[in-house]
Amino acid sequence: MTAARILLVDDNEDNLEVLAVMLRESYEVVTYACAQEALAALEAAKPDLLLLDIGMAPIDGLQCVKAIRAMPGYRSTPAIALTAYAHDAERKAFLAAGFQAVVTKPIIDHRELFATISALLTSVAALSQNGSTGSAGHSSNDQFSTSHRALTGPTGEGILPLCGYDPGTPRPA
Repeated sequence: MTAARILLVDDNEDNLEVLAVMLRESYEVVTYACAQEALAALEAAKPDLLLLDIGMAPIDGLQCVKAIRAMPGYRSTPAIALTAYAHDAERKAFLAAGFQAVVTKPIIDHRELFATISALLTSVAALSQNGSTGSAGHSSNDQFSTSHRALTGPTGEGILPLCGYDPGTPRPA
């Protein structure tokens, strides 16, 4: 059985390296130091799961997941937000933006992260066995995408311009 491929994005070099080493014990990991690189390489990376830091610039994790959700074939790819912002309101906002789980940093005990990854990948595998995957191997079932559809509209309009975010403009709330 082939290990699942995780796309890991974190603009903190130390965090990126520590997480990559930890995750490579069980998964194939593709790393990027910024959201722009990850978005440009998404098709080549073909991830089974997204692991995105929230506090990045100029494109943060929320903007990145919204842009990915607007791309064909990635509406249902499971995504985990990595964040130091752990208040309930923030967690709810992350889930509404298109993440399926939130893991708080710093990661002291990696078991929570591994359990979250495993649960999401198991859910996708169960959907796949029920015949709900598209030709690219990504689930076409909308179970994972319903929370962000209301936010972006059915076609994701208004999301792709975020990829060209100008750091001189105010950041969205």
